[in-house]
Amino acid sequence: MSKANRLDWSRQVTLMNERIKSFQANPGQEQLDAVIAQLQAYAEAARSGGIEIPAQFTVN
Repeated sequence: MSKANRLDWSRQVTLMNERIKSFQANPGQEQLDAVIAQLQAYAEAARSGGIEIPAQFTVN
């Protein structure tokens, strides 16, 4: 996995985590819909090859 691909993947994960934290801080239908949409977009990108997901990674 290239450094650029890893950076793109990391940004996607960060965005998903921010959406989840937003929902946890203020549960509501709008926040839930945003989380679900973000997760679905991530899953679709992974399925279509639009984003490369590392087989293994280390959290710093």
